[in-house]
Amino acid sequence: MPRMTREESQAQTREKLIGVAQMLFARDGYAATSLERIADEAGYSKGAVYSNFDGKEALFRDVLDAHGKTSLATILAALHDAHTLDDAIERLARWSDKQSRTGNWPSLIVEYARHAKPASAFRKAQEKVLRAQWRALGERLLALTSASAGTTLSPETVGALVFELTYAPAMSFVSQPTSGDLLRVALQGVFGASAAPGPASKRTKR
Repeated sequence: MPRMTREESQAQTREKLIGVAQMLFARDGYAATSLERIADEAGYSKGAVYSNFDGKEALFRDVLDAHGKTSLATILAALHDAHTLDDAIERLARWSDKQSRTGNWPSLIVEYARHAKPASAFRKAQEKVLRAQWRALGERLLALTSASAGTTLSPETVGALVFELTYAPAMSFVSQPTSGDLLRVALQGVFGASAAPGPASKRTKR
């Protein structure tokens, strides 16, 4: 097996650190997860963390980016063969119901915002990451409907609606309505879609 180049080795280290950080942040929260713990769990020195990231906030930003890209890829895969807006909304609602109950990302992001108080440079970088994800999803949804020609909403706004309703903190513990229920109402209102409430709206209470 050919030996990895320095760049390949660093990329592998960075990827592993992000993966371990994502697990620890999600499990233990932002404040309780130190760079020392991340480095130790990943099998590296703290210096390896600082050679790849400017600090804890920068690492968290990349964790948030990785999580968002995974979520976006899952959504786009689910929408790949959706030929109607109604079908797309129903698939999104089901994804949202499942995602809102997975892990503690909503509370983690709230905790991060409260404790980190990131500087303006970090906020701008994080905003850029989120807007790119929102835009990609919004463009996919707008492409499914001729109603998009009459809407004044940007792709970013449409995508943000989906992500933010899904990851709203209350949606992780409130039984009814579910995030999927809210998405159906919101997206049907935005596009004037005729999708009927699907199975998710009739689920039993948690």
